[in-house]
Amino acid sequence: MAVDQRWEARTLEGLAAFQAGRIDAAYAAWRSAAAIARAFETDDPRRAASRTHLALCHAAGGDARKARRAFRRALRAWGAAEAWVSRMALPQRARSSGFHLRLEAKHRRSYDALARVEFAKLLGAGRAAALAGRAHLGRDPAAALEEAQELRATGLGRRDADQAPICRALAALRAAAGDDTAALEARQRAEAIERDPVSFGPDRLAGASQGETMRDLRRLEAAVYLTPVVLRRR
Repeated sequence: MAVDQRWEARTLEGLAAFQAGRIDAAYAAWRSAAAIARAFETDDPRRAASRTHLALCHAAGGDARKARRAFRRALRAWGAAEAWVSRMALPQRARSSGFHLRLEAKHRRSYDALARVEFAKLLGAGRAAALAGRAHLGRDPAAALEEAQELRATGLGRRDADQAPICRALAALRAAAGDDTAALEARQRAEAIERDPVSFGPDRLAGASQGETMRDLRRLEAAVYLTPVVLRRR
């Protein structure tokens, strides 16, 4: 099994364990995935994902000191991955007509630049998972959650299902601070998402990759889709 598939397999194993509440098993699987990720480029977004996974385990285990340090490392790794996105190999576009071929040839640099902007937004959705996961450990959890929600919306769209719990947590924080207007707006955003959500996770990754070989976009999608958004109370 290629190193990319090995990382995904161990990451999926850890995700299933984490979601089942088996934190020790999740940590073991995710630590193994992090070791596998050392074979990747130093700024590969999957390294950032693995750091986020381990930070989530520390937070789930109640070790605030280790969690804070791990989340700091994870956020630095997500930031470093911006350079990886700037040089990632772009997927081949559909060839629908001679006209489109000529148009693409004429404007290739513009098309490529626009594609990289979109992939940078997708990377931001992965960073949002680290921001949301550490929000309860910071001095201003509301600001962290607001940034996380906006990054998810920008990278995955306003119907991204993981934004609903972020918005509900924001509503609770705003209500506790006496800002009823902001609390209501956050609750309404959550309700709108819950009425018509779009989920991004292992199933989305599997559906998007059928029949495809490993490529940079798949690697970026794996980093983002396999990193859960987990919120905890202060």
